[in-house]
Amino acid sequence: MATHDPRKVLETLRNHLTQPEANVAFLLGAGTSCAVRIPITAEGENAQPQDESHEHGPKTRPLIPNVVELTNVCVKEIRRLDPEGEAPQFGTAYDAIELEVRPKDRPANIEDILSCVRRKLQAIGAGDTLSGLTASDLAQLEKTIRETIAAQVNPDRSSFPMKLPHEEFVRWIARMPRAHPVEIFTTNYDVLIETALEAERVPAFDGFVGCNRPFFCHDSLTRPESAPGAAWTRLWKVHGSINWRLESVRGRQRVVRTEPHSEGEMILPSHHKYDESRKQPYSALLDRLTRVLERDDAILFVCGYSFSDDHINAIIFDALEAKRRPHVIALQYADPEEGSVLADRSARFLNLMTLGPRIAHIGGRRGEWRLEEVRGAPQIAQAFQLDAPPEGEQPSGAGTLMLGDFARFAEFLGALTKPA
Repeated sequence: MATHDPRKVLETLRNHLTQPEANVAFLLGAGTSCAVRIPITAEGENAQPQDESHEHGPKTRPLIPNVVELTNVCVKEIRRLDPEGEAPQFGTAYDAIELEVRPKDRPANIEDILSCVRRKLQAIGAGDTLSGLTASDLAQLEKTIRETIAAQVNPDRSSFPMKLPHEEFVRWIARMPRAHPVEIFTTNYDVLIETALEAERVPAFDGFVGCNRPFFCHDSLTRPESAPGAAWTRLWKVHGSINWRLESVRGRQRVVRTEPHSEGEMILPSHHKYDESRKQPYSALLDRLTRVLERDDAILFVCGYSFSDDHINAIIFDALEAKRRPHVIALQYADPEEGSVLADRSARFLNLMTLGPRIAHIGGRRGEWRLEEVRGAPQIAQAFQLDAPPEGEQPSGAGTLMLGDFARFAEFLGALTKPA
């Protein structure tokens, strides 16, 4: 198998991230929220599959669950809708919907389920049943899912750790001179990025305007003169947010930004929406991603995103196919499986660099990490960990790239702002 030198790759990343003229954007997925870990303090507290035992510290869990655990929690709440001792109407409906929407290459998750339930709500007629549920049953199922998601991604602020990895990320944005604003696209519903931006006093713009109850303004995404200047970071929440609401003003509905809440009415995991009010932010933000990737010098860093959203994938891959100049750097927590969408596209597009912990796809070539010069390795220890050699042997240069963990990537960014 071919090999890739992590030292050279890290130097390339540093150059991209420190170039004042660079048009840098980020796509942050659920993995960036899971990177925030807190100790498990009580016996029986939600232990999740990704819990880790640290040799010199307590076990930890993510502050916000990943999609798999979030799906498990939602399924439990759905099955509780069935009265004890009666036929499992909602549980049976969930099983049927899960089978209906299950993708070929992965298990169905709760966002797939919610999208399907909303499609059924749009299609069902009076007196009809779909998946064994009436219109009112489907409405109750939809409400249960979105409220459960909202509760899980909106933990009490008192449970936040003293420092979020997002703060290092934001600090890098604040301290690096740049000619163009950094654009952050995120599929997360939580407010961790907003919390970090405010903690570091970094001005940010999210498409909402107004002083009392800011409302979503489509023009601010399409007309440069309607948005703040380059000193303002752009934050685009593609799938909605727990601090968005629908509000009727003089007979017209619009999306407003409020305090985080538990209703989850503006959780938007799919392209299929109830109405134009919900559809507008989603469509406008996807269009914004398209526009960013149309720039010849665009560099998109992807972190914590598993490439499971077909609409976002289509935008990224279409941009890579249409032009040779935009570059996408996908930092992956796990190595993409051979035959997966990401692995196949990484072999096809020379301007897609996929960096996993043990395997990298660079310039269309799949290869293992291998330091060409082991001497001086501690200089990159923050991002790359050498394998321990067998006793009496020299290090081979093989090791693990850790930037797929958002906490490590944030540390890497933070180091760029410190004196050498």
